[in-house]
Amino acid sequence: MTNQVDRVVLITKSKTPTSTVLIVERQADNNNEHNEKNEYLAGGEHSGIVISKIGKYDVQDETPEDTSVQFCVFLVNGQTGLHTKERRTIRFWCNGNRSVDASAVASQFFQDLVLPNQFPLDYVGFVKRLLTLMHKGYKCVSKLEIELKEMERTAVRPVNQVSVEGSKLNVDISQTKLRELIESSYPNPLTIDDINKKHGWKNSDIKDNLEKLQQSGIVKPVDGGYTRVVLHDKIVEQMPVIQYNRQPTVAIITAEYCEKVAVDILIENKETFVRYTTVGESNVYTIGKMGNHSVVCTKLPALGLSREATTAAGNAITRLLGTFQKVEHVFVCGAGGGVPHYTNYDKHVKLGDVVVSHCGNNQKAVYTYCKNVSNENGDMKFHCHQYSPKIFDLQIAAMKLQTEVKSIDKKPLWDIYLSEGLNKIEKQKTDTESDFNRPPADSDKLQMYIGGTELIEITHPVCNAKDNNLGTRIHVGPIGGGLSAISNAFIRQKFAAEYKLLAMDSEFDSVMGSLMGNYCHSYAIVRGISDYKDGSVKNKWQPYASLAAASVIKAILSITNA
Repeated sequence: MTNQVDRVVLITKSKTPTSTVLIVERQADNNNEHNEKNEYLAGGEHSGIVISKIGKYDVQDETPEDTSVQFCVFLVNGQTGLHTKERRTIRFWCNGNRSVDASAVASQFFQDLVLPNQFPLDYVGFVKRLLTLMHKGYKCVSKLEIELKEMERTAVRPVNQVSVEGSKLNVDISQTKLRELIESSYPNPLTIDDINKKHGWKNSDIKDNLEKLQQSGIVKPVDGGYTRVVLHDKIVEQMPVIQYNRQPTVAIITAEYCEKVAVDILIENKETFVRYTTVGESNVYTIGKMGNHSVVCTKLPALGLSREATTAAGNAITRLLGTFQKVEHVFVCGAGGGVPHYTNYDKHVKLGDVVVSHCGNNQKAVYTYCKNVSNENGDMKFHCHQYSPKIFDLQIAAMKLQTEVKSIDKKPLWDIYLSEGLNKIEKQKTDTESDFNRPPADSDKLQMYIGGTELIEITHPVCNAKDNNLGTRIHVGPIGGGLSAISNAFIRQKFAAEYKLLAMDSEFDSVMGSLMGNYCHSYAIVRGISDYKDGSVKNKWQPYASLAAASVIKAILSITNA
């Protein structure tokens, strides 16, 4: 009787001064027959790994790969000090079982390969890890082809395109930073003492910069503090009575200033009311029409983990729904972080895309908030609150939009509203310094930390030739949040995988809890993707992503009965 045992064989396919191509192939080891003249045989726990001494792979196999992943690493020569950018491409062939999702297998393989603090940059360590992964698992992968190609050499390593995660370096005072703080706090005014306590800047420096912002018409003094200047707003002591036919049936909640601007620009016949208070929280409400619906848009003050911040956010939602009692649907709108897919373009959530919250496959929640993470016997355990509406009209409308754009060769409805918003921002004098235009494609850097400050740059998966929508795409699926799961790259990756998340944000548990506590039965979180973390990174994608999210909301409302 023949005893067949799998073995994993490493063979060199080709080699030049600047490139190497390797094959890692799963082969049947019939009767454990070995040719020690032509092979190195690993022993012990690595028994079954074979390195071919023959420097040529002459098997003629023209079967195209099932999928591939490509990324770049930066290597340093210990003797010369030169930095080399090396492109690494891994091509995957899976066995003949068509039930295997090759892109899913390859994506998981890649994530296991580049685990933070475990990914070896050096050639020998990298190849050893590939062999180990093939040897210990991934039995459905029959062959890998690994191409390592030197791209360029420099005396100085290129600067990382994204900041080190979790680092909170001291930031010097500037008008830009002050404006961001005041916009984040809006509609609550900030005093000089508030700013001093938060950042430790000198009161005199804060005052000087605030005076310059005031002269520029960006901020204004209110009751001993400073707040953002908003054009055409009406300051009121109490919200005026709204006519019955203008009573909002849809509420849109934002947290960042650029998110509020993005929503407001798409509201027709709008009025903005602001109520400032020195005790408690101020409120801002913009009322008007969007699609077939009367809407109200509000902005929450700065969110966070402090008791004051969470209480304020929850109170703001309660006050909103108490003031506008005809509200039937609620959107939580703004920027978020995308969960990328490294091998499948259809599942890849890139910058500028929009994710609408919905229950995914075998998932029971549209939004999962991680309270904390524990390590139990070596297993990571997430302790979460999960939320789901009782009515899914908004999610059904989003899926309809998603389906229609795949079947009809015309400009997506949300793209029409996106262009409309950009034109209005361009033509009107708006009270924002943000650029809402779509940033260039080469600014969408897909990067992953592999330990410390080291990162690799990953090539985006290639789109299907039939997919001519290279702009904003809609994805519908679960969204998650919580700083305990978001702040670390490795934990974030595990959190996203466990709950099948498509996007993430930071601290919205108090918002979701307040919606549930106020018996809101129809709601959706809509996140325009501005980074690959949680949407909090201040970058040039935030304004565009916010406008994209607002445009999708308008598209949903346009096909939803009033």
